[in-house]
Amino acid sequence: MPALPSAVPALRHPLRNTTLSLVDRASVMGADDRPVFVGACPRSGTTLFRSMLNAHPDLALPRETHFVMEAYRNRHRFGDLREPQNRRKLARWLVRRDKTQFDRLEIPPNEAMRALRAAPPTLGSVIGTGFKMFAEHDGKARWGDKRPMYVQRLPELFALFPDAQVVLLVRDPRAVVGSMKKLGWPKAVIRDGSIGGGTRRWLNAVTAGRLAVRRYRRDQILQIRYEDLVADPAGVLAHVCGFLGLDDSGLKAMLEYHVGGSDIPTPQQTKYHPKVAKPVTDEAVRSWTTVLTTDEIAWIERLACREMARYG
Repeated sequence: MPALPSAVPALRHPLRNTTLSLVDRASVMGADDRPVFVGACPRSGTTLFRSMLNAHPDLALPRETHFVMEAYRNRHRFGDLREPQNRRKLARWLVRRDKTQFDRLEIPPNEAMRALRAAPPTLGSVIGTGFKMFAEHDGKARWGDKRPMYVQRLPELFALFPDAQVVLLVRDPRAVVGSMKKLGWPKAVIRDGSIGGGTRRWLNAVTAGRLAVRRYRRDQILQIRYEDLVADPAGVLAHVCGFLGLDDSGLKAMLEYHVGGSDIPTPQQTKYHPKVAKPVTDEAVRSWTTVLTTDEIAWIERLACREMARYG
């Protein structure tokens, strides 16, 4: 089997978005408090990667929340946020609804409500205030959020947070779909209930990420492969730190993300993320060979062969 290529070839950026002035670019690229987002096709290793990022002493990412894109989608219902009552309405929607999972930020509800109401009157500022409080609670300067769907919602994400930095993961589709199958996702989640449906979901995510690399600036988007991350975690994480402008003195803590256990509840960890409380390993790279049938592998490869070749 040929050796996997390094992370670097997939990081080329042939086209750039040049709409910002040089002054704007300098002010954004020079900032040291930019929010960090992680996206990918589901089952691509984002939870493992989020655990590594969250272990850095300057960066805090909570367990996956469900309110950033939902707030953007419902933004018109909140009205003009310059009006205090509208910020109060938004704050209540964020903090009090179970579906938002705002409680994962571990902020006392009343304290969160007060801070969100006092935030600058933009949707991104109100949302970012919650994440910032989460980071400050851990004594960290920067915050972020992990959610696979972000890879297909980048225009909305950058509309909310123009200075954001995004890291996108790409994993072998056979491993991704094999993981979905193992969890029963093809029937429960994938729309047409098939291996082909899971593969198309991977294709949609990877295509969106590849186009984003061409559309956005070098300091905005970074793609890494899961296979490279688990084969050379120190090298890939050092590259990620360089992209994010994080002090590489935190690399040791990132590599020891598993020390002290995980913040994911045990039942969820056992079912969905059994490796996040253990040292990183590449044993899952070819786990699909024991999960998928020969016909399923052939079907995935037929649908995804072009994008698979792009990523080695």
